[in-house]
Amino acid sequence: MKLQKFLTATALTVVLTSSAAMAADYKLTVTLDTSPQHVRNVWLKDFAKAIEDKSSGRLEIEIFEAAAKYKDSEAAAAVAQGAIDIAMPQYQLISRFVPESDFEQLPMFYGLGRDEIYAAVDGEVGQDLHKRIEDKLRVKVLGRPIDLGFGTVFSTDVELKTPADLAGLKVRVPGGPATVQRYETMGSVPVQISWPDVPQALQTGTVSSLWATQESVASAKLWDAGVKYAMEDRQAIVQYVPLINQRSFDKLPEDLQTVLLSTWDEMVDGQRDFAAERQQAARDLNAKNGIVTSDPSEEALVEMRQKLLAAQPGLVDELGIDPDFITKLSAAIGK
Repeated sequence: MKLQKFLTATALTVVLTSSAAMAADYKLTVTLDTSPQHVRNVWLKDFAKAIEDKSSGRLEIEIFEAAAKYKDSEAAAAVAQGAIDIAMPQYQLISRFVPESDFEQLPMFYGLGRDEIYAAVDGEVGQDLHKRIEDKLRVKVLGRPIDLGFGTVFSTDVELKTPADLAGLKVRVPGGPATVQRYETMGSVPVQISWPDVPQALQTGTVSSLWATQESVASAKLWDAGVKYAMEDRQAIVQYVPLINQRSFDKLPEDLQTVLLSTWDEMVDGQRDFAAERQQAARDLNAKNGIVTSDPSEEALVEMRQKLLAAQPGLVDELGIDPDFITKLSAAIGK
């Protein structure tokens, strides 16, 4: 009996010792409000695995999905306060803290392609913006933003073929003053609604249209909520900026800080291509489920762009964006 107790105790000790040996030395928690199938969630799990491998298991990234912790509209504040270690909100959701964060929603970005946008975001202008975010929120920006993709306008009952078709519609927007102003200029009624609340808003008629992406609509199966039509006019690209609480970052040894930053940078370009592929696949899937997508003519896009640009000076002043930042931004995109 004594021998059996000894063997049992020894076995338990081995199990506990093995578990302790396998446990990571450091853990970082991440909040996402999108579903597990969403492009951001899927890629972040690959990133977390790469961090685990490169750190030899010393650094673990724990992901909380589907707003289990915070909605993206709350995420930046949560990171700043230290309630969560990492978040990846859209730029425009940080604009209430740093007005310049609304830059991708400005009229000057209407209709631009990926390469033109990356030239600004990945260069001096992006570094300037990230420094402003870090100073204001006392966080660290891990690196270049990752993509969701170009925004697409969807509707439950009005077929969208040109930007003019948006006049009079109640449109869900994710937030950000510039996005709100854009739809007001288009003659729409913008309504800010967090992503997890969108299906109910569509079903109850709170909104009949929404600005999202093909990927987001597909991952949430919004055809079940009545979405039937879509229009891709490249109003703006949706990007996620990676924020980590400064204290959480400082607690990591220097070698793990390097692993975190270098791995992020190494994987960004691949993520952006992955996101573009997922958007096209999502458009195909949405089509199979009855959502008809149109592509406006170049003439229609130019006409709307000019209309929007007329309102930009007043918008920049209203938002309190630094004029020097706008000058750098215009030069970066060649506009």
